[in-house]
Amino acid sequence: MRFFPVAAAALLLASCTTTLPNPPATIETAPDAAFIRGDVAYLASDALEGRESGTRGYVAASDYVAQRMAAIGLQPGGANGSWFQPVDLRVKTFGDRANNVLSLSGPKAPAKPLVRDEDYVVTGMGKDADGSMTGPLVFVGQAFADPRIDRDDFAGVDLRGKIAVVLSGRPEYIDPEESAYFRNTMSKRLADAGAVGLITIRSPEDTERTSWEKYLGYFKHYSRATWIDTDGKVDGDYPGYVGSATLSTEAGDRLLAASGLTVAKLAEIAKDPNGRFRAFDMGVEGRIDYDMSFEKVTSNNVVGLIEGTDPKLKDEYVVLTAHLDHVGIGEPDDSGDKIHNGAMDNAVGVATMLDVARRLAVSPPRRSVIVIGLTAEEKGLIGSSYYARHPTVAKESIVANVNLDMPTLTFTFTDIIAYGAERSTLFPVLQSAMAAAGVTMAKDPHPEEGIFTRSDHYSFVEQGVPSIYLDTGPGNGGEEAFQAFIKNHYHQPSDEIELIDFTQAARFADINYDIARGIANMDKRPVWKKGDFFGTVFKGWMED
Repeated sequence: MRFFPVAAAALLLASCTTTLPNPPATIETAPDAAFIRGDVAYLASDALEGRESGTRGYVAASDYVAQRMAAIGLQPGGANGSWFQPVDLRVKTFGDRANNVLSLSGPKAPAKPLVRDEDYVVTGMGKDADGSMTGPLVFVGQAFADPRIDRDDFAGVDLRGKIAVVLSGRPEYIDPEESAYFRNTMSKRLADAGAVGLITIRSPEDTERTSWEKYLGYFKHYSRATWIDTDGKVDGDYPGYVGSATLSTEAGDRLLAASGLTVAKLAEIAKDPNGRFRAFDMGVEGRIDYDMSFEKVTSNNVVGLIEGTDPKLKDEYVVLTAHLDHVGIGEPDDSGDKIHNGAMDNAVGVATMLDVARRLAVSPPRRSVIVIGLTAEEKGLIGSSYYARHPTVAKESIVANVNLDMPTLTFTFTDIIAYGAERSTLFPVLQSAMAAAGVTMAKDPHPEEGIFTRSDHYSFVEQGVPSIYLDTGPGNGGEEAFQAFIKNHYHQPSDEIELIDFTQAARFADINYDIARGIANMDKRPVWKKGDFFGTVFKGWMED
C-alpha cells in the first residue's frame, strides 16, 4: 500500500505494536515517484494547516508519518517503544510590540532618536519574558576571533556589563562552513565575554540580499523556540545576556556618525583578508526594553527504526532525518490563500526520506538505521537539537547523519551540493552515489548564507557526528530555479505540490538511498578527516 488516508490514523497506530508486513517487494527495488507524490499530496494539503509545530496540523502530520513508517516495515524507535519522542518547546513571540524599545543617550548618540519598526527591531534573548537592560555601547567588529589568522575583534575592550555593537555577517575569506560556525556561535562568545545585550547593524550585503522592509516583515509573525530539558532548564539561555536590537544599514550610519565611521567602510574592512576591526567604547549609553510572550507546547519527533543485519555493526546507527514542520498559517496572499503548505519545504524532504526508508526496510543494511521526522526546524533546529542531545539510542552509537531538507526539485538537475561531505570518510560513499546517478558535485554557490549551520544535520555535527546534507546544484538552470523559488515561494502560501517535478524527486531519493545504504554498510565507522575543524571543535571520532 502506497498511501494511507489519515482517517485511518487512530486505528492503524493502535495496531502498530508490532512491525506490519512489508508492501510487495516489486515496488521496493527502485525509487518510486508516485509513492513520493502521494505523501507530499497529504503532507502539503490544506487539511494540515501548514504543519506548524504544536498545532493540530502538525499532530495530524506526525500521526500520518508514523502510519507510513509502520506500513513500510519500520519498527517504533521513539520513547517507551512508541513512534514518538515528545519535545517540550518554549515558543517565544512578541508581547506588546510597543514595549520593545531601544533608547540611546549621551553626547555621541544620534541627534534624531531611532524609531521602532522604522530604524530597528528589538527582541528579548533570555529566560525572562520582559524586562530591560542598560549599558555602555562597545563596538566589537563582527565579534569574531580566530588565532589562526591573528584576528581578535574583542582586543582592547572590556565587555562586562556592556552592550556589544556588531556588523552583521562573518569573514568571507575563510572556509565558508567554518565561517558559518563563527557566526552561529557569536551569542555565546559575547555572553562569555560578559556582554548584557547586543545591537547588530545590518551590512550593505545583507540589505541587498534581504531588504529592510522584507526583514521587518519577518517580525510580523515572529516565533522562535527552544527546548526545555527534563530538569526544567531552557536550552540556549545565557544568563545576563538578555536583550537584542537590529538596526537598518541607514540607522547604523547614524549610530556610527560620531565615531567617523560608516557601515560601508566597516564592510570594506570585513572583506579584506588583511583588514582588522578596532574595538572601542562608543561613548553612547543604551537601554533595551523587551516584552515577549512564552508558551510551552509539546511537539513530537517521529522516530522509526530499521534493524541492521550484522551482529557486530547493528548496534551502530545511521540517522536519516527530514524536518516535518513548516510555518503554519499567515497573512493571506493576493489570491487570499493564507496556508503555508510547505510542499518543497519540507514535505518533499519527508516523502523522500520515507521512500529511502521503504527500500532499506525491505533489504536492511549491516548497520541499523534510525529514521526521524523532526519537529520545530523552522523555529531554530529544535527537534534535531533535542534528539542529538537526547537520542533514543546510546549517543556514542550514532555514527552518521544523512539529512534531507528542501531540495529544489523544479528542474532536471545535473549536479548536487553536498554540505559537509568532504570533511569525513563519508566522502567516498557520496562519490560512488554520484557516479551511479551520473551527476557531478558543485561548490556551494552561496557561501555567504552559511547554509551548513542552518539545517538539521548541524545539530548532529555539534555532537561530533559526521553528517551530510544534499541539495540540487546550480547547473542546468539550477541556480535560476533556486532563486525563483526563494523569491516567489519560500515561506509563502504558493509553496504547493504543483511546483515539484516528481521524476527529479525520485532521482534525488535514489542518490540519498545509495548514500544511506553505503554508510550503513561501511566496514569501518565513519570518522572526521584528521585535523578537520568541526571534528576538532566538537570532539568527534577522527582519523588517526
